[in-house]
Amino acid sequence: MEKQGRLGSPLVETSPFVFNDKLFLLENNQRFWDVQGAKPGDFFREDEVRIRDVESGQVISVPLKNHAFGTVLTWNNRVYIFAGDYGEGKPWRHISEISMTSSTDLKNWTKPITILKAKEDEFFYNTAVCRGEDRFVLLYETNDDTWKPFTFRYMESTDLENWKEIPDAIYGKKKYVGGPALYYENDWYYTLYLESLENGYETRITRSRDLITWEDASSDRPFITFDSTHKDIPLIDPSISESNASDVELCYYNGKTIIYFTGSDQTTAGDLQWATYEGTPRQLFEHFFKETDEQTNKPPQHQGDWTPVLTSPEDRSKYRSISAVDMRVKPTRQQLAYQERQLGAFIHFGPATYIESDMLSVPDADLFNPSRLNAEQWVKTARSFGAKHIVLTAKHHNGFCLWPTKTTDYSVKNSPWKNGDGDVVAEFVDACRKYDMKVGLYLSGGDKHFPCSSTPDPQGERKLVGDIDKYFPVYLEQLRELLTAYGEVSIVWLDGAYDPFGWDVMDPETLEPLGTAYGDAIRSMVAHLQPNAVVMGGTKPDVRWSGSEQGWAAYPLWNTVEPGKELDNWVAPNNVGWIPAEANLHTRKSWFWTPDSDKSLRSIPFLKKVYFETIGRGANLLINMTPDTSGLIPEAEVDRLTQFGKTLKQTFSAPIGSTRSVENLSGGELVINIPSKQQVNLLVIEEDIRHGQHVRQYKVDAYTDGEWTTIAEGQSIGRKRIQIFEPVETTKIRLLVEGKEDKAFIQSFTVYRAE
Repeated sequence: MEKQGRLGSPLVETSPFVFNDKLFLLENNQRFWDVQGAKPGDFFREDEVRIRDVESGQVISVPLKNHAFGTVLTWNNRVYIFAGDYGEGKPWRHISEISMTSSTDLKNWTKPITILKAKEDEFFYNTAVCRGEDRFVLLYETNDDTWKPFTFRYMESTDLENWKEIPDAIYGKKKYVGGPALYYENDWYYTLYLESLENGYETRITRSRDLITWEDASSDRPFITFDSTHKDIPLIDPSISESNASDVELCYYNGKTIIYFTGSDQTTAGDLQWATYEGTPRQLFEHFFKETDEQTNKPPQHQGDWTPVLTSPEDRSKYRSISAVDMRVKPTRQQLAYQERQLGAFIHFGPATYIESDMLSVPDADLFNPSRLNAEQWVKTARSFGAKHIVLTAKHHNGFCLWPTKTTDYSVKNSPWKNGDGDVVAEFVDACRKYDMKVGLYLSGGDKHFPCSSTPDPQGERKLVGDIDKYFPVYLEQLRELLTAYGEVSIVWLDGAYDPFGWDVMDPETLEPLGTAYGDAIRSMVAHLQPNAVVMGGTKPDVRWSGSEQGWAAYPLWNTVEPGKELDNWVAPNNVGWIPAEANLHTRKSWFWTPDSDKSLRSIPFLKKVYFETIGRGANLLINMTPDTSGLIPEAEVDRLTQFGKTLKQTFSAPIGSTRSVENLSGGELVINIPSKQQVNLLVIEEDIRHGQHVRQYKVDAYTDGEWTTIAEGQSIGRKRIQIFEPVETTKIRLLVEGKEDKAFIQSFTVYRAE
């Protein structure tokens, strides 16, 4: 998991959930937070359970008032909310009933019904609900004096209205617990709970198959713990340090697990924060119950649909040591050409295609035999969705080379394909030339066949595996072969995972950094042999990773990496200046083709959303394609990507109006005049990045009923900004921008009516 940031909110109990392919947040708002000087419990009859659209940030519904400790469940296209009912004439938090309401549109809610009543002198607190294999399970906190306060009891139901106790299904009889969340994955019920420490509270995880016998994760593996450097907590003394990480809830959305939790110190209010995990909840939960005494000097076996990648280091301070002197704030000629292309394709192909996508295994070369390989089909498929360049995995982590290299026998020359006389790279490059497609080549630094690689530890902690001094000349010769035998190459893609030349790789014995000399030499060779190419990754990158393999880029997105922000932007220390971001996306469950994986192909709405959240935020996007064992991209994948291209073309084919500015627009406005009143709901703004990136804030207004009304706003624009807003009928749209150094150069401003 990676903590993504604090949200400046006092909310405590929140629940992320997905409905109709959108991400929402259930919030339990305590009214006294909104009133200066109020104390806990004041105005509690106005406490509410509400729903917020995460993308827009707007509260769209308030299903329950006079309720607290709400939780949410989505089931069969309906959203159910369970919460404690304050009732009438009772003190604050003396909750003795749990209510349930539901909706199919998040706007119209059923009349709340009582689904659980407390025993005499018993009160309810937090609740959690999940769907098991053949039943629903509800957890609630009780103050039953048989056990410690906040002990968890578990109930079951088949219809979500009638509940009964599960005998002996109890957790927390003999220790402090609280803030629970409940999930069911692969025959296990997982409960997240709060553990009381001497200096604070952290969330831990336990699991059970029957809700009676429990297995706790190791105490040294907390699910989420607090950060004592956090201060300035909402509604409390700003000098108080965070000592709490509680009320964790999560959901799976767009290929990653989204986690919300609260910091603070368990007093007046919370400090809402969020985190992400590049995988499923099941993968995340299972991690905490794996053996922890495995050797860390070798990569783990590949599991599931994730690829091991770099993660942020914990201690970043020691790497921040340079200034902004001579920092480049405009793109080079090569970077500009790359950014202008925007959309590209990735091709993952090699022995992993034949072995269930295990890119870390080293099978025999004779496994590789793509009898129907057709590189022109690859390029035509990329063109169908608008790609302007393609990056081919000439060598992935297992070390197999798709060209007949002289450096190793582990290549196509020792495969049965074309009797060892084939060259995948040559056929790929020829097809790209034929269809005017720019060429990109991926050459993994890690090589399991040689072998030489690095451990998959976080940045700043990675260790060398193998003999780098013997391997370096081999790798350099492989790079020289690729950059001299196939004509012009536009992109050289250097993967950060398992890369022994990485800036942070250490000697495994002394733990001394190896330095960047080899990585810098690799970069110099590219500049010498392919001066028109950009380098993605490495020790001196032209292009940086966005941080996502699920097609996502942060917003706001700045092309210029400031001193001290290198590691936050996935580049090595001392790399500052203009380094644009690229996101990538695997269209199936894994990077390489696997049998029966057509059903995992990304949907058109998902692909369109990815486009808006990468290219629409100013980044480039690389969409993966997966030839199968025959060497052809499967028909289902071709059809899906072709339809995606048609969808994009349809979306942007008929602008309602457009304009541009060739002058500095900072402090001014740019107006689109529409001949007759029409409805618009989509805008595209492009900065002229030849001048750099200057816009730091913008606002878009529509002229309606004789006055200007703001319909959209944001911060960064960069290469391109795409934004959807609520439909509005208008005859004029204006753009107002504020630019850094009073500069702002707008390449174009266009509005559309999109489905």
